[in-house]
Amino acid sequence: MLKATALMALAILLAGCAAAPTVTEQQRIGANLAEYQTVLVSVEAADEIRQRNGYDVTAKELVQQFMDNLAARGKSATTGAPSGGAKALEARLTITDLNYVSGAARAATGIFAGRAKLGVTLTVKDHASGTVLGVVSASDASSHAQGVFSPSTGRQIDAIAKELASKL
Repeated sequence: MLKATALMALAILLAGCAAAPTVTEQQRIGANLAEYQTVLVSVEAADEIRQRNGYDVTAKELVQQFMDNLAARGKSATTGAPSGGAKALEARLTITDLNYVSGAARAATGIFAGRAKLGVTLTVKDHASGTVLGVVSASDASSHAQGVFSPSTGRQIDAIAKELASKL
């Protein structure tokens, strides 16, 4: 009985740490994406966002997690140019909101580390024609009510990258 209670408490704590992003399809991805052999991934942000603490770490991790999630779905992804003749999609990840809170800061200081916020817009284009095929946004913000168990920016990156990759 004690083990079951402890296991249940652990599950509740871990669920409290998870990020649950809000996803909005601004322009539904309506094209047949199966005809594309590769996905060209890039990340960008306004200068104001780029100057914020943690931008470089967030941008690098977002691209890596997004590409890992695409690979898990059987899609080839790169940050470079497409291989010769391959029909390619452009997946532009635009960081629209950021308040970086590391996992270490969250564990050490709890809610005093601040509210982690991350907003990302995915714009999908046909690489050859430049035609926009769809636009999807995802965002998450931690809450002081979650206390020490609120998600860090790293957990938000994981959740948002997974949600956006699932759209392709």
